[in-house]
Amino acid sequence: MSGSRRKVPPPVPVVGGQGEGDTSREDQLRAWEDAQRKQREQQAAAAAPPPVVPVPAPAPPAESAPAVTGPAASARVAVAGYLPMPEFTRPDSEDPAARLEFYSRGILAVQYAAKANHERAEQQRLIGLGLRLRAVKEEELHKAAGFDTFGDLTEARFGIKKHQANNIIRVLGVAQALEDVTTQELRERPLRVLVPILDTHGADAVRETWAEASRHGNVTDTALVQAANFLGYAPPKEQPQLLEGKEAERKTLDRASESLRAVERIRSLAVKDPARARREAEELESAVRELLEELAGNLG
Repeated sequence: MSGSRRKVPPPVPVVGGQGEGDTSREDQLRAWEDAQRKQREQQAAAAAPPPVVPVPAPAPPAESAPAVTGPAASARVAVAGYLPMPEFTRPDSEDPAARLEFYSRGILAVQYAAKANHERAEQQRLIGLGLRLRAVKEEELHKAAGFDTFGDLTEARFGIKKHQANNIIRVLGVAQALEDVTTQELRERPLRVLVPILDTHGADAVRETWAEASRHGNVTDTALVQAANFLGYAPPKEQPQLLEGKEAERKTLDRASESLRAVERIRSLAVKDPARARREAEELESAVRELLEELAGNLG
């Protein structure tokens, strides 16, 4: 049809041609290629698994770590052997008698926890003192402080007599053996009975003897001796020797001077009333010091 008008497509510019220098088509192709490349990268990133971020290992707890609350704190308390103080709560009942009973149980619970924690603290005090006193003695650190003897150092700096410091060191191994089986206060004097058992039979025998003695109530040196005899850790044949030794010691004390008997009397008193024994010892020390000064003046 000669009358119809035919559509003619627009001319396509030749990329890189030298005609008119039109670079729009080239720019469009480059832009399209860049868009396609970015799209492929985004799709690949979306399909890839997320990167694994390494979790750093927890740092070991420091000795001076802050207090922990919640379940972790309860676990720590259980391990240490201390009882948490019961929290204060109010009863649900409105009846006065029931409310009194509720508060009374709480008071008794607080008293029980306080007593148990005090005994545990005294136990740990004995072990803590023993470890440090033993280290000071073994390293002869009294010399670094200008003291002639270990006893001079402990008495001057800590108010601990030489014989007391040595006794604490002596029973240290026994106290450590019992630390995980009882939270009761460990007194130095009854523990002396267990020292030869520890040396001869080991820590398990010490714990077994303590468990047997505790079945009868308060653990005393007498109960420990009886338990050791029953379990076979202190053979009966040794008992006459023990009695003979005590009898010989008693006769020696009878022949001793009045001053030594006064010292032994105060030492025995310290078992029942440490405060009174300390007062009497201080009075005796003051009197002896005055007497020595008088004697020095008379001799001069």
